[in-house]
Amino acid sequence: MKSLPRYVRQAGSLLPVLALFLPLLTTTLAQQPEASAESLKKLFDATTIGIEAAYQGEYTGILDGKTVAVQVVARGDRSFHALVLDGGLPGAGWDAGAYLLLESEPLAGDRASFHSAGDDGSSAVLEQSGFTLTRSGKTATLRRVERKSPTLGLPAPAGAIVLFDAKNGTQSLASFEARKDIEGMTVPTLYEGNLMAGAVTKQSFTDYALHVEFFTDFEPENIPWRRADSGVYLHSSYEIAIGDSFGFDFDLTGSAGPTAPKFFSSQLQQQKFAVLKGTKHSSTPRVCGSVFTYPSRVPNSCLPPLVWQTLDIDFKAPRFDGAAAKISPAIISVKLNGHVTVDQQVVERPTPHGFKTEAASGPIWFEAFGRRVLYRNIWLLEKK
Repeated sequence: MKSLPRYVRQAGSLLPVLALFLPLLTTTLAQQPEASAESLKKLFDATTIGIEAAYQGEYTGILDGKTVAVQVVARGDRSFHALVLDGGLPGAGWDAGAYLLLESEPLAGDRASFHSAGDDGSSAVLEQSGFTLTRSGKTATLRRVERKSPTLGLPAPAGAIVLFDAKNGTQSLASFEARKDIEGMTVPTLYEGNLMAGAVTKQSFTDYALHVEFFTDFEPENIPWRRADSGVYLHSSYEIAIGDSFGFDFDLTGSAGPTAPKFFSSQLQQQKFAVLKGTKHSSTPRVCGSVFTYPSRVPNSCLPPLVWQTLDIDFKAPRFDGAAAKISPAIISVKLNGHVTVDQQVVERPTPHGFKTEAASGPIWFEAFGRRVLYRNIWLLEKK
């Protein structure tokens, strides 16, 4: 056996001293304020954020006798972009094909004016009454809609392990413990009765169905693939991406994948919000509900930030023989807001940032990475 590193041997001589300070250290970590209440409200409270949060969202209506939908996304500086989708919203009529991109000037009072990035003559006005779209000489006002996941509030079935249940007043952090995150030590923390990102389960699991409800913060000025960037790590090794990918697709995130929809117009010289190309992330899908680095099924079914959404995950752990050699990989299926994003995906190895050693069982890690995501109604049904 190799001798222990010098710093480990030296640490052993300090254990009696460290034992005296450990209770104080634990208390300090648990009580450490990571952000003020005021700064958190600017991330999570729509009333505090104001008109940009009120206007961002989904709109539907009839234009020239056909259903049309729009996803309006805040982009900072009181500006927005809008994706115009023929047929309806993602998962509700849109065929996941081409879309029209509109971009706004900064809000003037309570009104934002949009023009086509491809300069095809389309335009729109966004105000409290709705999104008034003009295209091919036709005009219609689309009304705001508030969609909810069909599994939102889904109760834990008989025999399930309830990890966190803020909805029913069970706000205990007893299922979670502190761990070293990629940003350092994180400790399970509540914000207004909800679990903040940055916790790992004390218990390990093998095969299971996992229900998670999450709430992404408001980051209009952040680059697309960094909005509320976090993840749920199964076995602490395989990341299910969490983030605000609402109203973005690969063309707008810089993650150019084979299933990326195309713009109605390819003439984007006047585009205000530049398409991210040539970055180190240019081939890495970052759509919410995907297995990180693996393609996600379209359409992008992420809802706007500041609303509760759902992940329903089916996980089969890797298998090992008596000599600890892997004989079958992990298999993952995911539904985001009731829509299949991952279907029986074989995951051959840990995803980036996850634990590199695969095992037959492991905990569930809710990555902190800035603590920009809230969770509630988390339960797990083990499979025998």
